[in-house]
Amino acid sequence: MASKMPSSTPFQMPLRFPVVKDGVTTEALMSFATDLDIRAVKRWKVSPKLSGKPAMRSRAADACEFAQLAAKRWRHYRDTKTFATSLVHLERLIADHSQGEFCFHLKVTADWFQGILGAAMVRRTWCHHLMIDFLFVHPSICGQLVGVKAVGLQMLQSVCLLARELGCKRVWGEATLDSAPFYERQLLRPIEDLFAIEKNEIQMFAARVDNPGARA
Repeated sequence: MASKMPSSTPFQMPLRFPVVKDGVTTEALMSFATDLDIRAVKRWKVSPKLSGKPAMRSRAADACEFAQLAAKRWRHYRDTKTFATSLVHLERLIADHSQGEFCFHLKVTADWFQGILGAAMVRRTWCHHLMIDFLFVHPSICGQLVGVKAVGLQMLQSVCLLARELGCKRVWGEATLDSAPFYERQLLRPIEDLFAIEKNEIQMFAARVDNPGARA
């Protein structure tokens, strides 16, 4: 297993990072999700306000579908006791089974938003990579009914911070037709149906969460 790289600040959860609300930078928190959180995002619905906006309605519907699929997969890991609800829990699972596959969910919350802003289902693979199964934001955000931005970017960067903390050398995942442009903007290269973030990029993205003022 790869060794951990030193960070500029002590690692602790929840992570605090900036997002944009109505054009103003404010704070949001990312932490490990519980079973109740996963059930909550599973109940997300597309707002009827999007009925006349087919493109935005499609994005919102995708977010709801991803939330439901993530909840369905979560049940498998929960029932087989291969899920983690904290970083300490995840590290203990890895220490006990170095080639085990383990799942965890992350959530983003803020005191100015009712419910969960966004979530991600992530797997630690048998070869000690992190695989992003699903990364999605609230349907009202991706449907542009509320003026909130940077939640997806901050989740991606935070997954990289977790990868660095765990000593993982790669973060990878599947890109959909709709999400590929997002990953292209962040990774600065063409993306088809698969993206991979290697060790040097992991360090770069993680540093941005350590120091929100940092830029590549």
